[in-house]
Amino acid sequence: MKKYCINLENFLRFNEYYDIDGLDLFSKLKVLREVLREEISTPIELLSYIKTLYSFPNVYIAYKILLTIFVTVATAERSFEKKLFKTYTE
Repeated sequence: MKKYCINLENFLRFNEYYDIDGLDLFSKLKVLREVLREEISTPIELLSYIKTLYSFPNVYIAYKILLTIFVTVATAERSFEKKLFKTYTE
């Protein structure tokens, strides 16, 4: 997991600026795993829970980015499929 956190930091880096500290993200994810409540089952619930704690800013940023990416990709794919199907059936 440490490698993926560092990869995310590098991916979001622009020159000397970066949004996430990969090593801090890794250590906070380990701590979050210990304090996480069992009734949290969806990514949105997890994001809301992290926001209320105010202790995991890197984790919060990473989850927001990852959830935004998945929504954007799914929306684009659905839009593309709709146009393709409409064109094919006409």
